[in-house]
Amino acid sequence: MTPAAQDARGLAPVPQAGALITGEEFDDASTPALTWVRENPQARVEDGQLCWPVEGTDLTGGGNQAGLLLHDAPDDGDWIAQTKVHLDLGTDEIRNYQQAGLVAHATDDDFARLGTVAIWNTRQTEFGREVAAAPDGRTSYGGALVGTAAPTMWLRLAHHRTAEGEHLYRAGTSRDGRTWTWGATWALGAGTEPRIGLYSHGGASPAAVASFDHLRFYRTRWPSDPGAG
Repeated sequence: MTPAAQDARGLAPVPQAGALITGEEFDDASTPALTWVRENPQARVEDGQLCWPVEGTDLTGGGNQAGLLLHDAPDDGDWIAQTKVHLDLGTDEIRNYQQAGLVAHATDDDFARLGTVAIWNTRQTEFGREVAAAPDGRTSYGGALVGTAAPTMWLRLAHHRTAEGEHLYRAGTSRDGRTWTWGATWALGAGTEPRIGLYSHGGASPAAVASFDHLRFYRTRWPSDPGAG
């Protein structure tokens, strides 16, 4: 499995966020636009943030026990989903595989996710893709690195719907909310209706809490159609 397109060096036009379409600022405990898949009662809204203790499970593989907090996608046009997340994973510790970030979710075995993740003693920003492999039902997972990890990250997924109906999601990361690194693009198939949301997974020990500042959707114009690979 390989990404549809990749641009980590800024050599091609990149998506630019335009007008705000909608979003959730976590100003109070009411989040009517967001719905849970396997609600985590430990997640809470306080001080303008969604505070979500990292769950001791993961979405990859066949377990499918991890929680998700999802928002309907705006429409079939070009848009950017963005969050700001703080997850302090320390340095040089083995904290496999604590992570948090953005997800485009069609099913539990058909999704793409962008997050900051501890992999052994490294900290990475990974854009991963899982699909169920027919006919035996086993899952296949691939990932691409996008930018440099930090305890506080801004994450973006830029969406484009192709003429064939595929959903393309291009990943962008930033450590200051101003300067962005854009990388791989994953495609979710025609006929799917992915929702966009947040996740906090990968291992409950040692204790860690992901703090999300917002989930926003901006209008954009896809700079090119890289197709699907």
